[in-house]
Amino acid sequence: MKIIKSTITATVALALAGPALAQKSKDTLRIAFGDPVSMVDINYDPKPESAFTARIVYDGLVHFDDFNAKFRPLLAKSWRRIDPLTLEFDLREDVKFHDGSPFDADDVVYTINWVTDPKTKLRFKSNWRWVAGVEKLAKYKVRVKAKFPAAMGLMRLAKSTPIYPSDSHGALKRKINFGKKPIGTGPWRVTQVEPNRGVVLVANPIKHGGDYKNVTNIGKVHAIPIPDRQTQIAHLLTGGVDMVRGLHRDQFDNLKKNPVFDVTATTGLLYTYISMDAAGRSGKKQLSDIRVRRAILHAIDRNKIQRHVVAGGAGAKPIEALCFRIQQGCDYNPVAVAYDPAKAKKLLAQAGYADGFDVTVSALGLARTVAEAVIGQLRKVGINARLNALNFGAYRKQQRDGKFQVLVSAWSSGGLPDTSSTANMIFAPGPRNYNGDKMLNKFRIKAAAEMDEGKRRAIYKQAFDRVNEQAYVMPLTTLPTVFVHTKDLAIQNGSLSPYGAALSHIRWK
Repeated sequence: MKIIKSTITATVALALAGPALAQKSKDTLRIAFGDPVSMVDINYDPKPESAFTARIVYDGLVHFDDFNAKFRPLLAKSWRRIDPLTLEFDLREDVKFHDGSPFDADDVVYTINWVTDPKTKLRFKSNWRWVAGVEKLAKYKVRVKAKFPAAMGLMRLAKSTPIYPSDSHGALKRKINFGKKPIGTGPWRVTQVEPNRGVVLVANPIKHGGDYKNVTNIGKVHAIPIPDRQTQIAHLLTGGVDMVRGLHRDQFDNLKKNPVFDVTATTGLLYTYISMDAAGRSGKKQLSDIRVRRAILHAIDRNKIQRHVVAGGAGAKPIEALCFRIQQGCDYNPVAVAYDPAKAKKLLAQAGYADGFDVTVSALGLARTVAEAVIGQLRKVGINARLNALNFGAYRKQQRDGKFQVLVSAWSSGGLPDTSSTANMIFAPGPRNYNGDKMLNKFRIKAAAEMDEGKRRAIYKQAFDRVNEQAYVMPLTTLPTVFVHTKDLAIQNGSLSPYGAALSHIRWK
C-alpha cells in the first residue's frame, strides 16, 4: 500500500509540474482498458469492456432507457404483445449497416435463429432459452414466439441480442471472427480491433437517428489496453490517456485531490453482498442455524464499510435490497438487520457458540477489500474468520463443488435491468444456490411468467422478504464505478451499463 501511495504521489507531483493536454483538441477520447478486447462482440466476449464497445456499435430491436426505466424504439419503430407467448415488431425502413447494406427482417430472423441454434456455442446461451422461434411476416415486420411466458423476454431482446447483418455474418465459417471486423447499425463504427493496440471507434456518418442512443460530441474513441493499474495511472498523469476506471479506494482518494482531474462515481446496478451456506453444502453446520446467520449479519457495520472501504465518496452507500427499483420487477421491504455486535454475541451464545467458531470467507475480485472488512468485524464478536481470495476459475470450481461457507462477492444483475437475473442467481437450483429453499424457487418461476408488472413486483417482494427473514443473503453496499478523467470530459451518472457508463453518456464539456 505504501508503494502504491508513494508512486501516485510522485507522479502527481510530475503532473502538477507540467500537465499534458488532453486530446479534446484532436477530438479523440483515450480510455485505459484494464481487460484487453480482442473482439467487439458481447456474445462471444461478455465482460464490461465488451459491453462498452459492443452496445454502441450494434443495436437491438428496442432500447431500454436507463434513466427512466422505459423501453424505447430502436431498430423496431413499434411493437406489441399479441399474447403471453407472442411479440410482434414493426421495423424501421431507413436503417443501414456500417458497410452500407440495408437492414430488414432477414437480419432479425437470422440473428435470433443463430443465437438459438443448438450448434451455436455461447457462454450465456440460456439468455434465449425462452425463444421458440422467429417468423418474418413482411420485409419490415417480424414475430418472436416464446416457448413459455417470459416476462424478461423484451429486456433480453433489448440488452442481450445485438442484430447482425445476415449476409456478412452468415457468410463467415468462424462466427467468432466477426467481432474482429464488426459491422453493426449503431452510432459508432469500429476501425480497429487489435488486442495489443486497442479498439478504435469513430462516429457513424450514416446513423439512423433516434432520441435515446446517440453520438455525443466526441468524434473518435481509442480504448487502449493497459492491464496494470499503476501503469494506467501513470499514463493518465502524464497525458497518455484521458480516462481510467475502477480504481481502489486509496488510488481514488489520492487522485481526487489533484486539480488537474475530475472524478466521477457512477451508480449503476453493482453492489456487494454476503451469503451463507444455509443448505449445508460445505459441511459447516453452524451456518444451517438461523441464529448464527443472523448473528453474522448483526456483526457487520455496513455504514463503516461504505465510509472507509468502498471508493466513490457519496456515491457509495449501504443498499436496502438485492435489487434496485429501476429494474423491471423489483420491489422489497428494506433490510431490517441493524449493526448490533452485542446482539450478535447473544445469538451466538443461544446457538451454543459463545466461544465462536472458525469460518472461511471466500471473495472474488472487487469484493476482496469488503470481505477483509467483514472478516475484521466478525472477529470482534468471536467468529474466527479467514479469507479465501479467489480468481474467477477457482471461484467457479469451488462454487460448483459446494466449498463456500461464507461468500462476499459483487453482483450487477448480470448487466440486466430485470430482477429475474438476480432471482435466477440466488433462487434457482444449481451450483450457485446455497440456501436450498424450494419456496424461493417457486417465487422465481411464478414471477418469471407474470406479464403484469405490478403483480410481478409483488411476487418478488415476497421472495426478498423471505431472504431477509431467513438471513440467507444480505446486500452490503453499492459499488460505484469510479472514473478519473481530464476536466474537459463529462460523464452522465445513472447508466446501468456493466462498464459504469455508456459511450452515449460521455461528452466533451
